Amino acid sequence: MNKKIDEKTDKIIREYEVNDNQKLILPQLSIHQLEIATDEDAEQFVKEMIHDEGTLGFPLFSIYKKYGIMFQAIDATTAHVLLIINEKLSLETLAMFNHIYNRIGLNLVFDKMTVFRPRYTNETSAENTEQKPSQGKKVDKFSSEGLFQETKSKQLKLDVVGMEVA
Repeated sequence: MNKKIDEKTDKIIREYEVNDNQKLILPQLSIHQLEIATDEDAEQFVKEMIHDEGTLGFPLFSIYKKYGIMFQAIDATTAHVLLIINEKLSLETLAMFNHIYNRIGLNLVFDKMTVFRPRYTNETSAENTEQKPSQGKKVDKFSSEGLFQETKSKQLKLDVVGMEVA
């Protein structure tokens, strides 16, 4: 059970202030999500994968690739949320991790260093590549033999000069 409770209202805290004064609000978990978060395998995953002694201090990229969340284990009991993508799956997954951490007595830190942003899309690069002709089309204008001979002759001249100096 989430132990972080607002003393004034006795409600479980699901809202955090993160980088750039943004509000990160974790969704309520469904029954199915609660079952996953209370499973012993989930607890084991947190202890063995996120808080592995060999990876303490390093960001955990493997979860980011699939779920859009990046953790950094600080020590055996505390992990810092570095990045969360503003998507439904990412927020639900983070809410499950938050529940797991609170249930087993570990700390998941949300603070001004936690970045909350939309997923990066490379739309501008896609538009630029469509407008530019590909390099393969330019090579087709030249005969491959002529290009090869020109490169070969330049190399021979450089090699000969180098040999005379030595």
